[in-house]
Amino acid sequence: MGDRLFLLDKNYLLKQVQKELRLELQALLINQIKEGYFQLFNPLRLPDERSELVDQFQPVHLSYFDDLYEILSGIYRYQIGDNQLELLFDGRSHYDKYLSDWKDAFMAYAMELSTKKNFILAGLELTVFYSPENKIELAKNRMRVAIFDHFGLKVYKYKGIQKFNSKTA
Repeated sequence: MGDRLFLLDKNYLLKQVQKELRLELQALLINQIKEGYFQLFNPLRLPDERSELVDQFQPVHLSYFDDLYEILSGIYRYQIGDNQLELLFDGRSHYDKYLSDWKDAFMAYAMELSTKKNFILAGLELTVFYSPENKIELAKNRMRVAIFDHFGLKVYKYKGIQKFNSKTA
């Protein structure tokens, strides 16, 4: 990052917090996807081959969720609005405040998204049922569309964040 004019800009702190929490929150996202699977497809948790695979899966390779993490990070920064630091009267630093705020918001996003069938199926395809012959881009695209559809926003690399109108019926 080049010369920054405002070293205590809220977005710099948020980006730093989001970068440091990436792996932890991606692992929590996978666990939330697994929980969403059980809520949607097997609420009684009756044992079967597929449910046991989902239940026993431990995340190892989290890089498939990097793009999705960046999208959710950008949407969060967009939704909280301005870049002014607020006055804190509870003795915490801004870094600590944004650490807890981002973690809470991410978990809320994960819980909301894990109620969407397409998001869960694509997440399981990238994790539990991953196979090298499958094209992971298709699953990642389905997850992106579920995120864009849920928030009504789309993140573009060069245009920024814009309103998203779903073309689904």
